[in-house]
Amino acid sequence: MRLSRALIFLAIMILLGCAGAFSAAQEANPLGSYQQTCSDISVQKGTLYAKCQDAKGKSHSAKLSHYEKCSEIANKDGKLKCAGGEKAAAPSPSQPGGSYTDSCRNIQMKGATLHAVCKSLDGRELPTSLKDANRCAEGVANINGILNCEASGVLPPGSYIATCRDVRLQGSTLYATCNDGKDHWLSASLRDVQKCSGDIANQNGTLRCVPVRNMEKR
Repeated sequence: MRLSRALIFLAIMILLGCAGAFSAAQEANPLGSYQQTCSDISVQKGTLYAKCQDAKGKSHSAKLSHYEKCSEIANKDGKLKCAGGEKAAAPSPSQPGGSYTDSCRNIQMKGATLHAVCKSLDGRELPTSLKDANRCAEGVANINGILNCEASGVLPPGSYIATCRDVRLQGSTLYATCNDGKDHWLSASLRDVQKCSGDIANQNGTLRCVPVRNMEKR
C-alpha cells in the first residue's frame, strides 16, 4: 500500500513538473497578434518558429529571426513579420542622458564627444556634436538642432557649461570662468546673450556665440 502511494505521489510530481515546464515554454514565446492565427509556436536560438494561416486559412511553416527587435509581431498572409517597426534603441550607458534623445537620432559617442542628428524648430534635421558631453551635470538638450548642456534657472543653455564654472548672468551679460583647454581658468564674458540664436561656446577660455550655420559644419 505504501509503495502504491509513493508511486502515485511520484506520478503527480512528474505531471506537475511537466505542466510547469510547459507553462515556462509558453511564457518564453514573444507576445504579438500573430498568436491569434499561428500555432506550434517555439523559439530556438533567437529565431521564432510557428505554423501560420494565410488569408485562405491554409497553414504554412514560418520563422522570424531577431524577433526581439520587433515592437509588434504579426502574421502577414502566413508569414511572420515585424510590424510597427523595430523597437527604439535606448542610449548606451556611456551616452549622457537628457531630453535630446526625444528629438535626435543616430546618437553615438566618439571619445568624449557626443554626435547626433537633431531636429531644428523648422523641422530640419541637422548633424551636430557636443564636446565633453559627459560633463553636462544636468544632461544634454537639443536647442534648435544643436546639442547643448541643459541649464536650469535663468542661465542660457550652451556647450560652455561643460567647461566653464562660476557662471552667472547680470542683466544681458553672461560671466564665467572658463578652461582654455590647457587647464588654465580664465575670466570670460559675453554681452547680449539673449540675442544668441546658436550655441554659446567656450573657445579657448573665451565665451562666443556660434551661429547655427557654423554649428552644422562641425
